[in-house]
Amino acid sequence: MSERILPCVPSTPVVLVAEQPHYLPWLDFYEQVARASTLLILDNVQWLRRGWQRRTRVALPHPVPIPPPSEPGYQWLSIPLEGAHRDSALSELAVDARQPWARKHLQALITLYGRRPYFRAQVLPRLEPFYAEAAGASGPGSLLRVLLSSMALFYEPLGLSPTVRLASTLERGHPDKTGRLASYCVQLGADTYYSGTGSTMYLQPALFREAGVRLLWQRFRYPEYPQGRQGRFVYGLSLVDVLSNVPVEQVREWLKPSPWGPFAPPAG
Repeated sequence: MSERILPCVPSTPVVLVAEQPHYLPWLDFYEQVARASTLLILDNVQWLRRGWQRRTRVALPHPVPIPPPSEPGYQWLSIPLEGAHRDSALSELAVDARQPWARKHLQALITLYGRRPYFRAQVLPRLEPFYAEAAGASGPGSLLRVLLSSMALFYEPLGLSPTVRLASTLERGHPDKTGRLASYCVQLGADTYYSGTGSTMYLQPALFREAGVRLLWQRFRYPEYPQGRQGRFVYGLSLVDVLSNVPVEQVREWLKPSPWGPFAPPAG
């Protein structure tokens, strides 16, 4: 009887994470980045007017009580766009430079978080130069540049140094969304695709298996932390909220792989 040969899984996986660009993302995104060998930015997708691409969730103003779970316990900060159409590609979009949005967003964050224990030491020194540069953003492609800069603001303090690639620089041939992601893995030499749970509704695992790519779903346990508000804890706010309330050393600990999970360091 012939032996069954099992596929060899490398001790250190080569992991691809593919995400649309986001404005000042949330903690779950940075946990994905912490696992990624390559962070692929899906800049060649259609703009979603009510998506997360150009907006982020932050705390409600302090006089406003946190509502019951049936209502949102956050507000949106949104980057204004110029000449955006429903069928526009995200990479083509332009920030509306006629509006003083950068100044308003910075002031809003100072007002919301200025009294939180770590905002002025961990967050404000990075926000100020970011918004100073973003205030001059204009023309086609300016939204993408602003979003990429906002995503990268906290890589260094979190100990992250991802290799970032744009999907527009790769072959897009496959007509199916899952097939394209599997193809991106092959093109970039990744043997593992690490996906957020939001994609469970449409990803087809069989297409990854056919490409020889292992599909892993994110199972990050979002930690609760003091948000300085009465009432329930509000999940999914921008990392600005996290780093305004929690020392960065603690956040680094949250982003480490579990010692028993698929990303655990090899024993040796």
